[in-house]
Amino acid sequence: MAETNDRSGFARATLAPREGMTAPVPQRRPRPTLTMKDMAMDHGEMGHAAMGHSGMDHSKMNHGAKAKTASAEMDHAAMGHGAMDHSKMGHDTMAPAPKGPQRHDHPKGPGVVGLAMNPVNRLHEPPAGLEDVGHRVLVYTDLKSLHRVPDPRPPEREMELHLTSNMERYMWSFDGERFAEVREPIVFHYGERLRLRLVNDTMMPHPIHLHGMFFELVTDAPPAHRPRKHTVVVKPGEKMAVDITADEPGDWVFHCHLLYHMHAGMMRIVSVRGAV
Repeated sequence: MAETNDRSGFARATLAPREGMTAPVPQRRPRPTLTMKDMAMDHGEMGHAAMGHSGMDHSKMNHGAKAKTASAEMDHAAMGHGAMDHSKMGHDTMAPAPKGPQRHDHPKGPGVVGLAMNPVNRLHEPPAGLEDVGHRVLVYTDLKSLHRVPDPRPPEREMELHLTSNMERYMWSFDGERFAEVREPIVFHYGERLRLRLVNDTMMPHPIHLHGMFFELVTDAPPAHRPRKHTVVVKPGEKMAVDITADEPGDWVFHCHLLYHMHAGMMRIVSVRGAV
């Protein structure tokens, strides 16, 4: 069974010893409801009166997975983003997030509706709608590499990339720029060990895929046995990290694997160039 995010439909395939055998179709599961956590908002630290939300009853808000989110996602561009010194941030993304709002040093505009103010690491969480099911759900922090990763060196450099959108107008991008507007690639230096932090400013999960190279998910697993992937699903309001060894020279596609998001603009080119 493969179901849509909003549970509006599903696809079924049957593996059986002879033609014509089918299994019963299970009942459709309830539509998951997104919360303020999926908007990466910290109610404990944010003054709602100052934000104009004093009259909102959040207990009655329904942020369905396919709701129109230009009204559901909040435009925080005018809220002020206190400066964070990323050079002093710990490398372990499973550690508590630093205090203070998330920086957004990228273009805004009509294609960027909603900014994650307090994104958190969610690799240990099941996907939306699978939190309370009666069976085990595999999550990223359950994974460990059976063999030592080829390059367990700590990262020499860090880079941050934001997943941005105007979901109602179906505009998708990285760092506020769709692919057609980007003039320069993301540059990796050949042989370097790089930590790439991904911040999802949208209210939708995105499977982010890097061509040409594997990466290790930064979890609490020992660095030499962190899970190796080439695609990772970044949940709404999440900030997570991967470590990459730039060992394949040339130009490589980096994109959301929801291909209609990629075609709409959530794609970049990674260029692995000679060592500095």
